[in-house]
Amino acid sequence: MATPTTPSNTTPSSTIPLTQLTRGQSGRVQINGAATEEIKMLRAMGLRPNASITMCRLGEPCIISLSGACGGGCRIGLAKEIAGRVMVHVDVDGESHE
Repeated sequence: MATPTTPSNTTPSSTIPLTQLTRGQSGRVQINGAATEEIKMLRAMGLRPNASITMCRLGEPCIISLSGACGGGCRIGLAKEIAGRVMVHVDVDGESHE
């Protein structure tokens, strides 16, 4: 019996580092393992726990779109080192969190 395939290295309801999202993939933020000052900085930019994000561009900087923030469609860039410490609950096709 064949098993369904999922996007690169993700499984339904998986949590991965932001840097492992593929372009166009979305999810909800879970900030773990970041220093207190980094958490404050990320929150100030709108990257809060459960924030809905979409990967726009991989690399340095990593560019993500925040849904519903700044009136919608706000994009921010993060250094790869910081983005690697931000965990994301990956959306499964059809999953809605708003």
